[in-house]
Amino acid sequence: MSAEISFASYYATNFLGALLMLSLLLSRGWRIQASRSESRILLDMILAALAGCVFDSAAWLCDGRGGALARFGVYASNTLLFSLNLVIGPGFVTLVTRHIHERLPGWHRRAILVLCALELSLLVVNLFAPLVFFVDGYNVYHRAELFWIYIALELALLVYGAAIYLAALRRGRLLRFFPVWLFFLPLVLGIAVQCFVYGVSLIWPSVGVSLCALTICLQKESIYLDKLTGVFNRFYLDEMQAALKRCRGGRYAALMLDMNGFKSINDRFSHAEGDAALIAVAGILTSTVRTAGAVIRFAGDEFIIVLERAREGCVEEYRGKILSAIEVYNKTSGKPYALSAAVGGGIFDAERDGITDCLSAIDRQMYADKQEYYRTHDRRSGR
Repeated sequence: MSAEISFASYYATNFLGALLMLSLLLSRGWRIQASRSESRILLDMILAALAGCVFDSAAWLCDGRGGALARFGVYASNTLLFSLNLVIGPGFVTLVTRHIHERLPGWHRRAILVLCALELSLLVVNLFAPLVFFVDGYNVYHRAELFWIYIALELALLVYGAAIYLAALRRGRLLRFFPVWLFFLPLVLGIAVQCFVYGVSLIWPSVGVSLCALTICLQKESIYLDKLTGVFNRFYLDEMQAALKRCRGGRYAALMLDMNGFKSINDRFSHAEGDAALIAVAGILTSTVRTAGAVIRFAGDEFIIVLERAREGCVEEYRGKILSAIEVYNKTSGKPYALSAAVGGGIFDAERDGITDCLSAIDRQMYADKQEYYRTHDRRSGR
């Protein structure tokens, strides 16, 4: 009776984990509006979690049963389960770095590849010598000496991904829609319980819970993204204002950018080309600001850049960087028009200056810059 209950509970937890992953797949919840690369990583992790729940149930079903087929099932299913570690840990690190617009140093990427190669090599060797796990004469699975290497490496990758996230937070990045701990905590708890309470199946269902939480957060974030350009929309300003008040010092810098001659691009080259110009400007701003702040499409061809840590001279510095990046784009784009922008900005106190005061101030400075531009340029020309 106890064996039947144990099997039922083992199967039930994996069934619920698989059901969660199937729900995410069928609802296409893994599709992140602003990033195809993040969507692909999330999809791979969901498929791995689904496979983990299936293989874990298959391993339990074959465990202790007689016959060559059951023995093959125990070896194959457990080998595949260990190999799925090559998806979850590296996938988590890659997703975090992509989401905060950073790149792993080359040696970090190589180190992760070496760890993956090590895990894969051990599994191949384990088919001939019991290093990771073994199956006794009764076809019962047992952990071997190097079992804990897989747990340690997986936890190391999770901790590394969390460290990247925390480092971004310390630099002032506002990541309130991407709480990594919601992924990290359920998975670590599931690993801990399964490691120390033998016979309990929680790792892969815990991966499923973690991925559901992460997906919900990413989809919630997409509410605040502009569908055309992929940068934040104006509704994000209110969220950002509340977060900035909690930052140390409460000072931030804001710049407003308005495209010069944008109407002429629409009129002369089509609205599709106008959309392409907006996407190009959003890309220039994102690559210029990177992790220093947020880019927001405020309205039409107006963008706002919020730098989360203000310092003297930062407004002029970033204004120069943006204008230089636009010049580089114009030289290499091959477009029949040149992009141009008026930029104004200032430094503000989140406690003292409301968002309305901030917008009014940077709008005035941007407008003055635009007036200066049109003293020497034709408003109807795209160049």
